[in-house]
Amino acid sequence: MKTTMLALLAALSTPLLAAPLNSEAIQALGPVKLGQLHDGPHQEAIFHNLQSQVSQTQSSKITLLNQSYSWQRLSDFSMAADSLGLFRTTLSVNRYTQGELLVEGFEKLHLYVNGKKLSKGDKGYKLALTTGEHQLFVIAQDNKAEQSPTFEFIGKTDEDQLILAHKGKQRLSASQLFDTEVVSGLTIADNGQYALISYKSFNDDKGDIPETRTELLNLKSMQVMQRWDSSPSGAVFSPDSQHLLYSKDDKLQLLDLKSLQVSTLTAELKDASGFTFMGNNNLLFSWNKPGKDDGKLVKHYQALEDRWSGWRDNSQLYLLDLPSGLIRQLTKASASSYLLDSDEKRGTLLLSRAVLDYSEPPHGKTALFELDLASGTERQIGEYLAFNSASYGKDGIYVIGGPSFAGGTGVNVSAGLTPNDYDGQLYFMDLQGQQVKALSKDFDPAISSIQVLDNDDLLLSVSKADRTPLYWYDASKGQYQELSSQLDVVKHWAATSDSKAQILYAGTGASSPQALYSQRLGRKADKIWDSAGEYADTLIPSLEEFNFVNADGVNIEGRVYLPNDLNKDKKYPALVYYYGGTAPVSRAFTGRYPFNLWAANGYVVYVLQPTGTYGFGQDFSARHVNAWGDYTAKDIIDGTKAFLAAHPYVDADKVGHLGASYGGFMTMYLATQTDIFAASISHAGISNLTSYWGQGWWGAMYSGVASRGSFPWNNAGLYSQHSPVFHADKVTNPILLIHGDADTNVPPGESQNMYTALKLLGKEVDLVEYKGDNHHILTREKTFHWWATMLAYFDKHLKGQPQWWDSLYPSQYE
Repeated sequence: MKTTMLALLAALSTPLLAAPLNSEAIQALGPVKLGQLHDGPHQEAIFHNLQSQVSQTQSSKITLLNQSYSWQRLSDFSMAADSLGLFRTTLSVNRYTQGELLVEGFEKLHLYVNGKKLSKGDKGYKLALTTGEHQLFVIAQDNKAEQSPTFEFIGKTDEDQLILAHKGKQRLSASQLFDTEVVSGLTIADNGQYALISYKSFNDDKGDIPETRTELLNLKSMQVMQRWDSSPSGAVFSPDSQHLLYSKDDKLQLLDLKSLQVSTLTAELKDASGFTFMGNNNLLFSWNKPGKDDGKLVKHYQALEDRWSGWRDNSQLYLLDLPSGLIRQLTKASASSYLLDSDEKRGTLLLSRAVLDYSEPPHGKTALFELDLASGTERQIGEYLAFNSASYGKDGIYVIGGPSFAGGTGVNVSAGLTPNDYDGQLYFMDLQGQQVKALSKDFDPAISSIQVLDNDDLLLSVSKADRTPLYWYDASKGQYQELSSQLDVVKHWAATSDSKAQILYAGTGASSPQALYSQRLGRKADKIWDSAGEYADTLIPSLEEFNFVNADGVNIEGRVYLPNDLNKDKKYPALVYYYGGTAPVSRAFTGRYPFNLWAANGYVVYVLQPTGTYGFGQDFSARHVNAWGDYTAKDIIDGTKAFLAAHPYVDADKVGHLGASYGGFMTMYLATQTDIFAASISHAGISNLTSYWGQGWWGAMYSGVASRGSFPWNNAGLYSQHSPVFHADKVTNPILLIHGDADTNVPPGESQNMYTALKLLGKEVDLVEYKGDNHHILTREKTFHWWATMLAYFDKHLKGQPQWWDSLYPSQYE
């Protein structure tokens, strides 16, 4: 024992040696005479700008102050006195790596990694690199006499190693997934000639503030007619496609699409929104009046919804006569009025209002009205449960609602099952709200939105398993036809209203970044933009479909993301992801949970769609109701076992699992039900169904579907026995709880409940709260930190690499 301890102490006291870096992988440019550059107090800013511009240029030649320079190998580079040298290379690491970078041979140095300047360490410049590739850029001044430049690395431990790889494809990075430009909005003129397309991207210089641009595009010539640095607020084309209307500084602006002249139509219209043309001379909009509070001392609740921010506001409909500028109030009610659609020929509006009615689930109704503009009179069409939206058809009204809409007209479930009203269905009824017809009972995808065409056909956005395509509904034949086959997930879309609609749609594939398409209904689609160039030199993890048949004989779909350069003779850690809260896990290329990034970091990632999600038919989604983990947990456990059996290169002892919201609940619940997982992460999870039901802003309403007819007083067993905190003593593996401390959907007390229980039980548990964040983490800086937190936690517990986690969360007790 004594000999072993002495050997250990000797090893710890032995200084780590500097390892020379491969000079053949380092490119050099210059020398640039210092006299050509400003050498004053602003030099730091000048050098930062220089590295920002030059490092992003992959050309072999660079022009600096009208003089051309070429990149060359470091071994061929000669640095002159009183000059400047630029150097670049790629640092590649296979794990979280720390150490110091030593660059010798120069008097002054400025080192940047991924655009951020490095600080000095004890010997060199401090590095802390996550798995993947990182761009090193060095600006050096004044070489030391008779000393050739050298680059060396001293790792914090023997396992901290750098590889230089200037050429070749690189692994996917977090910044690529978050920062790369995407389409953020689409609007199209009804003649199909003009489109308004908004784009959004991020970068280090602006941090959390997005870089935005909006282009007015002529779709026939593909020429950009006008460009804005931000998105024009509330932009809408006139019905005759002659003008574009938008709001600027709360004033309405009208852009003539031929002359591109802008005129101001109104004085300030603060709190106005939802601008919609009705004919070319009338503009409908909503005007919001902020609600009153009860003063400084108390808040006297008026309803369950009174906890929602803005619930006391009152928004009503107005009409602006464009030629005269006169504004007329159209509705006046105690509840806000929401415009659903307008019928110019009949001179009517379709509108809705929320009705406070807790008498039956889902605890709230919607009243549907028709307003006659000529007389100013309203007639109520009906009050409905499970109502989502409505639009005028030729001789009636199209409605999207749950299966229970209109007394259960759309229900199509097996005996003993309760329909899931989040499973959107399509209906048609007459203008009196009678003769309701269910149009999608045998159509498995869940319908989320529609656009009615001039011939009464529909364009629909749907959830079909883990995809969100567009569909065309042929009303005369009652048939559905899928569109947008080029994309798995359509994120934004817009279309003209003619029977051969011109459609614009943007989205991604599971393994392909965003693209924008233009398609005439019934014809082939044309790609008009994509972001693929940003990933040209990037290794995208490969994807395999993996389905299994559960114990009930039901096919459970899933997919598996594989690490780059997969070697099936090795063993890999794995991550299992799910949601379970009735929506399928999207097949999008990126999102809040970046599956491709996890695979690029060396994990085999299994994503499955357990029983209870919509998009697979009503029987499948109905099993979400009054289950709270029963079917879902079994599918995840059995699916994980089937996944492991089919993928022998996955280390069955190194499998982590994670989910958010309902998926966070599932993570806690699974941790009490099985020991097949080695580490767990729950984000914004529910630990106690009763406290979530009563305290979450949408808890009671969501439970009106998910726990239909069940309450703590009539089904105490559901609320207690399905609550993970009641079974905390059964947790056997480490668990990380993540929550926004301002979460109103699932209050942070849900994670605090579980944290308290597991701490008192002596279990291994961590709780991380993001300050000021609600149910989602959305800003760039926090997203990168959050993504790092999850990967670092799994690296610690599944790879035996605690360094990243320890650097993020050093213990104050050590």
